[in-house]
Amino acid sequence: MARDLWWAFAAVAAACTWLAVAAVLAARRPLDPAAVAAWAAGHGLTGVPAGRLAPAERYLRRSRRFRTVGGAVPFVAGTVAPAAWAAVSGLPAPGPLGLFDARSWLAGYLAGVLVAEWSWARPHGGPVRSAALVPRRLGAYLPGRVLAAQRLAALAVVALVPLVAWLPAAPAPARALAVRGWGGALATAAVAVGVVVAVELLLRAMVRRPQPVADPAARAVDDALRSTSAHAAAGAGLAIALLSLSLQVGNLAANLGGGPARTALVGLSWSGAVAALVAWARLGHPGRRPRGAAATPAVGQRAEA
Repeated sequence: MARDLWWAFAAVAAACTWLAVAAVLAARRPLDPAAVAAWAAGHGLTGVPAGRLAPAERYLRRSRRFRTVGGAVPFVAGTVAPAAWAAVSGLPAPGPLGLFDARSWLAGYLAGVLVAEWSWARPHGGPVRSAALVPRRLGAYLPGRVLAAQRLAALAVVALVPLVAWLPAAPAPARALAVRGWGGALATAAVAVGVVVAVELLLRAMVRRPQPVADPAARAVDDALRSTSAHAAAGAGLAIALLSLSLQVGNLAANLGGGPARTALVGLSWSGAVAALVAWARLGHPGRRPRGAAATPAVGQRAEA
């Protein structure tokens, strides 16, 4: 029957390809000046001259491009490749293609944040290379509840592993790409814990990077860029953790034969997927102002490099 629907699979592959290409092309366009002004206002940079915001505009555009490409690559691998395979050879698709689910799209997005942050040459505030001595803490750029939510989501995924292993595993469909039962629960927990630990280490390293700017205005712009990158990385990390929790709950529901308990777990699984999307959209693109010491760097505190 899959061979008879080759045209439908081909249409899906074409649509997903168009979506990925359109997103990448849109990410390459210059930022709207109004968007840059809104970003600056959201970070308390309304008094900064427009010339000082030019490096920020270039960084925001660069970061958007890397994030989009990072997410588009696994998206194409997880949608276009299986659809094209089904159109040509029928189902089932090769097992490795099942690894490119929504979590891999967010992981690619997160990789784009990392590449944009570490490949960006931060401007110096003057002819003398200097670094600000103001202590920078992650809590000045990101609410503490975000890290707590990531850790709790990962712990919940791990806590469900014994329960999934205790229940009798339901037989998986012959064409299912997802790994169920004890092995699937362990794999999902490993992904959740690994991503949460990696994201937190990335965030702390991102915040503690040297800040080679002595001018207060340039330092404020640099703090705003750190806050933007931290929120983008944390949004993707929390979304991956919530998606892993959603998959773990779904894995648990699959082991139940039916009844209200299974219905409730399926609804909870879908709620976790929606929460992941909201976390990525709201936390990853907040336009909020950095808080604490990072938001008000002390003038004149610098050390010769």
